[in-house]
Amino acid sequence: MKKLWFLTFLTAAFAAMNSCRDDQSINVPAEHPNAKKYQRIVDQFIAAGAVGVNITVISPEGIWSGSGGLADREKGIRMSANNRLRIGSMTKMFASTTILKLQEEGLLNIKDKINKYLPYTITDRIANANEVTIEQCLNHRAGIRNYLQDIAPGVFDGSIVNYSAEQTLQLIYDKPADDPVGKGYYSNSNYLLLSLVIKKVTGKPSYQVITEKIINPLGLKNTIASTLLPDQLTRSYYAETANEALTEVTHIDNNGIGGEGAIDGGMISTSSDVAQFLETLLTNKILSPTSMQQLQTFVDNDPDRLEPDLKYNKQYGLGLMKLDTNQGVALGHDGHVFGFGGKSYYFPKQKVTVCILLNTWSPKVVALLNAKETFNLLF
Repeated sequence: MKKLWFLTFLTAAFAAMNSCRDDQSINVPAEHPNAKKYQRIVDQFIAAGAVGVNITVISPEGIWSGSGGLADREKGIRMSANNRLRIGSMTKMFASTTILKLQEEGLLNIKDKINKYLPYTITDRIANANEVTIEQCLNHRAGIRNYLQDIAPGVFDGSIVNYSAEQTLQLIYDKPADDPVGKGYYSNSNYLLLSLVIKKVTGKPSYQVITEKIINPLGLKNTIASTLLPDQLTRSYYAETANEALTEVTHIDNNGIGGEGAIDGGMISTSSDVAQFLETLLTNKILSPTSMQQLQTFVDNDPDRLEPDLKYNKQYGLGLMKLDTNQGVALGHDGHVFGFGGKSYYFPKQKVTVCILLNTWSPKVVALLNAKETFNLLF
C-alpha cells in the first residue's frame, strides 16, 4: 500500500505552483558570507514544486535561516522563519536524548529489558516485547512490528484520530513481529514503548518530560511536544504521482500523530530550533561523555531494506542516523509525516549543522530531499 503515511518514499514530479516560484515568495536573508550559497537550497526546493520550505544552517561563520514559498496556500500566507512545521521522526533525537538524561539521573538503564518498566498486560501482547531492551528499542533492533501498516487505513478513513501511544500499540497486539530480536529494522512502535517507559519512571507524560529536560533548558521557544496545535502550524500538502495535483492534508497529519506520547514523530518545531538542538547535542553540551558514547554507538543498516536513494544511510545509533555523504560523515535524522518532510544533520568535520523542513510531499520534492547531492549545496 503506497499510502502508508511517512513510510514510503516517492519519486516523480509536481507542477502547478506558479505562485511559489515568484520572487516575491522567497525571503532572502543577507549578511552571512555563505547566504547566496545556502539560498540555492531554498530555490531548488521551490523550483522542484515545494509549497514551502524553511531552512537553517549553523556554521563557524554564523547562523543563516531562509524560507520560501507558502505556509498556507489557500490563504496565501508566506512561509517565514517563525512558521512551525511537523518534524516527524526528528522527534526521535529528542526522545533518545531524554532517555539518556533519565539514565544519568538513575531512573533507568538502557541495558534493561522494557518489561522491567512496563506491565505484562502490554508486553505479553506484543511479539518480542518481553525480550528486548531499551537500547534495542532506541536503535531499532527490537524486531517489533511497525504499527504504520496497521494505523494507516483508520487515519485515512477518519476512524482513528489522535490515538495515544497506548492506543496505537494496541493495533499491533497479538500480531507477528517484523524480525527476530536483535535483527530488527526501523519501527516506530519502539519509540511508543519508550514513551510508556518514560511515563513509568517519571510519573509524567513523555511529552512533558521532553519539554522539561530538553526544550525548556535550551530555550527552544518554537518547539512543541504536546497534543495542542500552535497557531503558526503550516498547512501540509501531498501528491502521490507526477500527474496528481497537490492536496492539503494537514488534518491527516494531525489525526495520525496528534495523540499523547507520540515521541516517534509527533513534535512540531522550526528549522532554527531543530538545528540549535542538534548542534548543541553533538557538540557535547547536553549529555555526559558516557551518554554521548552510547548515543553514537552505531549498528549497520541492511542495505537491501533501504530505498535506492537512501543507500548512504549506513548506520543507526540511539535515535541518530549516520550518513556517508560526499562531504563526509553526517549525524542527525530524517523526518517524514504524510505532508511534511525534512532532514537535520551535523557535519562534524566542517562543524556545520543544517535543518531542512518542508510542508510538501511530492515525488520531485522527495527525490531532491533524499538526493545525496543535495548536501553538496552547503559547501
